[in-house]
Amino acid sequence: MWGGLKHVPGRSQSGGTAVRKRCPECGQPVKEGNLGEHVARVHPSIPRRKYAEMKIRRPRGAGRGSTAWVAVAIVLAAVTIGAGLYFATARPPSGSGGPPAFYAPTKFYDFGHVGQVTVEHAFTFQNQGVGDLKVWGLTSSCDCTSAHVVIGGVEGPHFSMHEKPDWTGTVPPWTTATLVVVYDAMQMPDLYAGERSVYMRTNDGANAEVTFIIQVHEPPP
Repeated sequence: MWGGLKHVPGRSQSGGTAVRKRCPECGQPVKEGNLGEHVARVHPSIPRRKYAEMKIRRPRGAGRGSTAWVAVAIVLAAVTIGAGLYFATARPPSGSGGPPAFYAPTKFYDFGHVGQVTVEHAFTFQNQGVGDLKVWGLTSSCDCTSAHVVIGGVEGPHFSMHEKPDWTGTVPPWTTATLVVVYDAMQMPDLYAGERSVYMRTNDGANAEVTFIIQVHEPPP
């Protein structure tokens, strides 16, 4: 697993070739200058000696990422609970059988300026029908963008443009779920500005495919 690092060419803003390497742990192509930050952030349990073996600089504070992820988990839980309380105010009497009904209060989010880091946003959606809502077929418009669904506190597998696990989630009537969209600026060979999309299929005939959109601006303001 800790073999030689594969160089992956990419285009720089000056029109030349920006050297990229594959992470020896997950295989993701990363800008050469960001490889240390990527390993420290995505694989915080990697011991210090491995950095020397990979011949990359270990960032200051590496291995302290667990606190940040706990904070993210707390925020996501608060968002889901808050959304559930909001949706519950309009809940009609439950019935048996019948069609599901997908509803999302918003399907667009603007991150604004994004540095060479990973950012994420939690979209909430709800099944306002009387039958189970099925969600599956998640994919994204670029490998820099990935997503996963959280239903009842259980996190589904991660999806991206090329990573598409065989998974179907079930959202019971009047239950709120969360779609967590992750944007990794270090996956881009250039400083990107624009939109990225995440697509999700459902068994609601009126919303057979739902598109969630994020907007980012990497160039300095």
